[in-house]
Amino acid sequence: MTVSGKEVLLVGQNWHSAQILADRLHLWGFRGRLASNMREATDLLNSHPDDLVRSNTHLPDGTGLGLLTALAGLPIRIFLCLPFEDSWYWLPAIDGGKDCLGLPALCPSEFASAFEEMAQRLAVGPSVN
Repeated sequence: MTVSGKEVLLVGQNWHSAQILADRLHLWGFRGRLASNMREATDLLNSHPDDLVRSNTHLPDGTGLGLLTALAGLPIRIFLCLPFEDSWYWLPAIDGGKDCLGLPALCPSEFASAFEEMAQRLAVGPSVN
């Protein structure tokens, strides 16, 4: 993973009521910020890049794909939330500033496991090659 810290930006209007997610982020040692739309997210990330961005695909002033275009090249990792029936899938979109669309989407349990693994890796620090 290319994530170097533990700061997460949640983009979209639904995150404000996601207390379970906020609790889990805190439990894993992540600090979270919220942006309700694409403009806020872009402003926040251009002034202080977070390490990981989780965004809804539909935003009040654009789309998650539009957010990808605005943030291309920043050294961040972005996942888009894709609603599906009564659940959602997480689509890897950018990793370390590079487009990674086309990788398999993760179901909620897979994403939670990957997120927890990322938190554990960050707690240990980057590996030396």
